[in-house]
Amino acid sequence: MIMKRIILSLLVLMMFVSCAPHKNIAYDFVKKSKGASVAFYVPNELKKTNMRTDCKPENPEFASLDEAQLQDTINSRIKILNSIDNEVFLNVMIASFEETLKDYNLTLNYWENDNKTPDSLHWIVDLSHMEIQETIGHQITTCGAEGNYELFPVTRINVASWFDLLNGDNHELVFTEQNYEDYIVDCQYSLDSVNNLIANVEFHNVSLDGFYDFAVMLGKLYAGYTFDFFMNEYVKKEMKKKGKEYSDEIFMRYDPYEAYIYYTTSDRLVRINE
Repeated sequence: MIMKRIILSLLVLMMFVSCAPHKNIAYDFVKKSKGASVAFYVPNELKKTNMRTDCKPENPEFASLDEAQLQDTINSRIKILNSIDNEVFLNVMIASFEETLKDYNLTLNYWENDNKTPDSLHWIVDLSHMEIQETIGHQITTCGAEGNYELFPVTRINVASWFDLLNGDNHELVFTEQNYEDYIVDCQYSLDSVNNLIANVEFHNVSLDGFYDFAVMLGKLYAGYTFDFFMNEYVKKEMKKKGKEYSDEIFMRYDPYEAYIYYTTSDRLVRINE
């Protein structure tokens, strides 16, 4: 057991030593990117799709309904998708993106009007396509004092975004998606009139206001993701320039509030061809 711990400690130490050059170069990028101007573009339209399984017209429960009744029933089950105001959602997200850029010492500036081209201090972030889907997902929670596991359906709003990123050295197509969904607050058991055990669950449900708050989070996330992507591309270029090994599996994120760089495997933008 002691030998296993020693070997594990050595492996962890080797990993940090091997990644040290990556971090040093990443901190160099943080310094060199200060004051960069970022032009951020969003789509004119958002693709919104109802993917709820309880809204499929072929569901047997809809068999006796006429067209008008069917549409009314489907619309009554859609929680927020049909109420989303594209302009409000995008404006909230853009404002959050702009505010977060300041934390990275960057500025929102549509510099192309000055006849410049993308370079290390002039970036283009083109959110070329965004899809919003309302679906039904599932969450597992423990219930009652017994702590039994129960599975419940929840409303889930998936936001998928495709970006075209340019900063002179790089021109990349990337993707990310996030979910805003109901979450379970509490679950307790009770008995019905014939002593059957029933799980009573309390939800914090999705709402339109909550979705616009989610847009604030997306703006923050997209600003950070953009910075991290260009930072990692810079590290890759510098490592290869020095003839050193580099792996795309080593992906770093920068925390501007703690001035700290850390590693991640999934919290990132993904190239379309990955």
